[in-house]
Amino acid sequence: MSEIERISEQLKCSFYKGAWHGPSLLEALENVTAKQAAKRPIPQAHTIWELVLHAAAWIKAVDKTITAMEYTQISDEANWPTISDQSESSWNDTLDSLNKSHKKLEKHVLTLKDAALEKIPANTSSSIYRLLHGVIQHNIYHAGQIAILKKQK
Repeated sequence: MSEIERISEQLKCSFYKGAWHGPSLLEALENVTAKQAAKRPIPQAHTIWELVLHAAAWIKAVDKTITAMEYTQISDEANWPTISDQSESSWNDTLDSLNKSHKKLEKHVLTLKDAALEKIPANTSSSIYRLLHGVIQHNIYHAGQIAILKKQK
């Protein structure tokens, strides 16, 4: 198995299922309604919905960075967008966007050769290897936050 294939497998485990630590990002999001996603049970903390939008923004940014070989900056608004429509339909659109973004990144990862992992895109000091592992870690980190928020009343 190549290093790209191993990273791809870990990327999928952190997002879909099979993560060693516990629930993946999507497993943590199972059965979350729009109302629950928009709720702020911990003052000053992000909502589940905000965390999902944030995770999707970074997945898209890393995907764009590795395909363009130039670091993609994220504005504050893109990093933590305001949620104006809290309908179930809008929540489903958010989840769909997260899924599509991750699938697109997965597809691009599998086009890489192992040698590409050491490359450093312009305007960053992080290699592609580090960026991809960052997405894996980011997925897991936010899955944990979401699991905690789901338990809050």
